[in-house]
Amino acid sequence: MSTLLSKEFLRRLDGISLLLRRPVAGHLRGQHRSRRTGLGMIFADYRPYSTGDDIRNLDWATYMRLDRLVLRMFEEEADTPIYILIDNSSSMGGEVSGKLEMAKKFAAVLAYIGLLNHDRVSLISFSDGVVKEMPGRRGKNQMWRAMHFLESLKNEGQTNLANTFRRFFGIGRTRGLVFVISDFLLEETLEDSFRPLIQYGHDVFAGHIIASEEENPSLDGQVVLIDSESREALSAQVTETMLATYRTEFNKYRANTEQFFKRAGWSYVPLRTDVDFEASVLTALKKEGMFR
Repeated sequence: MSTLLSKEFLRRLDGISLLLRRPVAGHLRGQHRSRRTGLGMIFADYRPYSTGDDIRNLDWATYMRLDRLVLRMFEEEADTPIYILIDNSSSMGGEVSGKLEMAKKFAAVLAYIGLLNHDRVSLISFSDGVVKEMPGRRGKNQMWRAMHFLESLKNEGQTNLANTFRRFFGIGRTRGLVFVISDFLLEETLEDSFRPLIQYGHDVFAGHIIASEEENPSLDGQVVLIDSESREALSAQVTETMLATYRTEFNKYRANTEQFFKRAGWSYVPLRTDVDFEASVLTALKKEGMFR
C-alpha cells in the first residue's frame, strides 16, 4: 500500500481509535461520531467490532460466515472531522534532516487510523499558506489516495501558520480534531501563529518534528550557515562555547513550545528523527491519551 509504513506496523493500528480531548460541536468527550441508523441510510464500509460499540450495527451474516464480529458503517453518520496539516516548508529539510519523511509517516498513521474508523479525514500540506489538499474522505478504501498525497509532498516555501489557518479554516469548516505536524521554526510567536485556530474552537494536537542535527549540531571551525527558508547566508567561526550556548537556547525553545500547547489544553508529542518511528509513535500517542 505504501513505502511509508510497513505492513506489519499497519496491522498493529487495526482497532485503534483517536480520541478528542474535549467536547467539540456538541459531541461528548471521547466520541467522534453520533451514529444514526435506520431506513434510507447508505452502507459505506465495515470495521472490526470494539467493546462499547452499538451491537445493533453488527453484521451477523458476516459473523456466521467468518466467525468475526464486524460493524456496518453508514454514509450519513454525523462525525467530527479530522484535519491533518503537514508542514512541507523548506525548513523541514527533505532527505538531509529526515523531518519531512517523519512528518509524512506520522500523517500516514493518523490518516490510516481515521479512515479505518470511518472518520472523515482531510490532508493539508502548507508552507506560507495551503499548498495542497486532499478533501475529506472516509473508509479504508481511501487509504491509497492518502498515501499518494503524502508521498508526493516536497519541500517548498517559508512557514506561515497563521496565514495557513486563516485560509483553510476561515471559510466555515466544521469544528474538529486538528493535527499540526511541523518543526515549529517560525518567524512569528506561537501565540500569534495559533490565534486564528483558537478563535475557530478546534481541538488541537501538535506533532513536533525535531532533527537530531538541530538539537545537537556537529560543527567546528569556520562554517557558512544558510537559512533553509530565506536562503540568507552567515559566515561564522564555530567554537565549543558557541555550540553550548546554542544547545541551551534550542532546549529552551523546545520546552517553551511544549509549554505553549500544554497551557492551551492541547496535546503535544515530540518526534525525533534519530528515533525509530514505528517503535516509538504508538507509545507517544498513548501517553497523550489519544487512543481508545
